[in-house]
Amino acid sequence: MTNCQSIHLVELTSCEGSCGVSSSKYSAVSNMMMHSCTCCQEMETSKINVDMRCANDSTITHTYISVDKCGCHVSECKNTST
Repeated sequence: MTNCQSIHLVELTSCEGSCGVSSSKYSAVSNMMMHSCTCCQEMETSKINVDMRCANDSTITHTYISVDKCGCHVSECKNTST
């Protein structure tokens, strides 16, 4: 796909934002800090085909992933004893 450009304008989508469910608190039972983490990420995606014209005047089709829906997702947090 060297020196190729989309024929039509392509909208690249993404997710960003804060998820207010993250926390750190001390657990007397485990004598550790317990972490609860969430992060903003894609929840639904779709594959989009885009026609591209290359420098050698050929046309190719490229497939990319488009974000359709974002949300807060539970993530693994590292528990530390400090």
